[in-house]
Amino acid sequence: MISLRFHEGTTDEQIQRMADGLLALRNQIGTIRSMRMGRDLRIRPDNFEFSSLTEFDDEAGYLEFRDHPAHQQVVRELIQPIMAERAGVVFLSS
Repeated sequence: MISLRFHEGTTDEQIQRMADGLLALRNQIGTIRSMRMGRDLRIRPDNFEFSSLTEFDDEAGYLEFRDHPAHQQVVRELIQPIMAERAGVVFLSS
């Protein structure tokens, strides 16, 4: 799971392009089992602005996703330019 805060001035269009880029990875990286994401409802002012939860069968599946060139391109071109802060958690569900 990742949560993001964006640089001031980031547009809705930039955030949508980022989300679309992430969602497109489902068709490119076979280890992705599910992917859900969304913008914060702004109920609490200290929350992050966006979160994405991507599920894999195992740690190896996550590592393939993390290092996949298509994912790295999305990070480099669509996430890093607008990201002010990132929080991440990688966990095994029970």
